[in-house]
Formats: sequence, structure tokens, C-alpha cells
Amino acid sequence: MKQTNILKSFLLFTLCTFSYATENHLELSFVQTSGNTDSTTVSGKIETNKYITPIDIIKAKGSILYSKNDGDTSANKYTLELDYNHMLNENLYAYLGSSYINDELSDYDYRLSIGPGFGYKFLNDDTHKLDVEVGVDYAYDNYAYASNEWYLAGKTELNYSYNIQSNIKFQQMLSYLFSLKEIGRYFVASESSFAVKMIENLSLAVTYRLDYTNETTQEKLDKKLLTSIIYDF
Repeated sequence: MKQTNILKSFLLFTLCTFSYATENHLELSFVQTSGNTDSTTVSGKIETNKYITPIDIIKAKGSILYSKNDGDTSANKYTLELDYNHMLNENLYAYLGSSYINDELSDYDYRLSIGPGFGYKFLNDDTHKLDVEVGVDYAYDNYAYASNEWYLAGKTELNYSYNIQSNIKFQQMLSYLFSLKEIGRYFVASESSFAVKMIENLSLAVTYRLDYTNETTQEKLDKKLLTSIIYDF
């Protein structure tokens, strides 16, 4: 509970600090059913990019997912990411990134990682954007029922976006984090989304998220399908 309160404070701080950032992105999703099955799902995500100089940018991202089925909590996850990017030339950049994940129903009370790396913009035009990042993180796993551990981890992430039409956009994210200390410990995430702009700054999106944890006593693959309202400002 203490870690959850800390994360909520960070999310609020991020929202207030970057409220006048150059780019902001907000997603909200709410589903409630009743009858044979009573369920509630709430999901939210906020992303913000603040340009300090033309070649320096701070990126912040926070997300919340909560779900309850027939009175039992089936999902309660909070994430926070903060990155600093510095462009070295038109396509190559260096970054320092950090992430925090709190997942109540996993083996981990929370996971924390921070580290440097490099990224390259293979595509960067009005139609296609493709970034690939490679780095090394210093990671910390706080287990619910085991000894906590620090370790070095390799990390790679791919982000792709395609403006299919002026009002239709496809995005794909793939990330892979693996322990350099223990070969069998790795985490894979994939997020695919289609967004359709309804009016200026307001869109409707369908997102499919996959999270795979190789070393866990719980289900290894976690799948989520969400329909969200998006506000870009």
C-alpha cells in the first residue's frame, strides 16, 4: 500500500509539473457490467514530452489498471517511466531512463530499473516513425515472498507509428528486459493500438497489451484488450 501511495504521488507530480509541456497524451477507459457477472475495469495513461532545448527532451509516462470481478480484485497495476533524451545527430540519441512497476497480483511487490542507453530513429517522417533503443539497466526486484535482488539487465525497445490516413493511426511497442546475472529471468511487453480521430484532439482507440514474465509462480502471459478515449493537448 505504501508503494502504491508513492506511485500515485509521482503520477500527480508528473501531471502538474508538465501540464504546459509541448506534447501531452491522455487515455481513459472504463467498463462496468452487471447481471450474471459484476465487473469493473478502470484504465488510465498519461504521457508528456517536454522539450528543454531543440535537442533535449524529457519524457514522462504513467499508467493505472484496476479491475474487479464479482467482488475480487483481478488486476491492480501501476507504472511510471521517466526518460531524458539528448540528440547526438539527426537520428542518433543518448538517453537515461527509469521505470517503476507495482503489480499487486504478481510475484513482485514492485520492480525498479534505471540506466543509460542509445536510440536510433530509423524512420521519422509524417507517415512512419520507428525508434529502436538499446541500453543497460540497474534493476531491483522486490519480491512478495522471496529475497529482494539487485542485478544488471540488458534492455531493448522498439516504437513504431504509422499514420494510415489523416484520422487513423497505428502504433506498436515491443520491449525486452533480460537479466545479465540469471539467464532465465526476462520480461517481454507488446502493445498494439489503432486510434481513430473523431474531432480535433479527441480520438477513440483499441489497444491490445501483452506482458510476459518468464520466472513467476503466476500465469506467465498477461493479456489486456481495452477501448479508450484519447485526448491530445
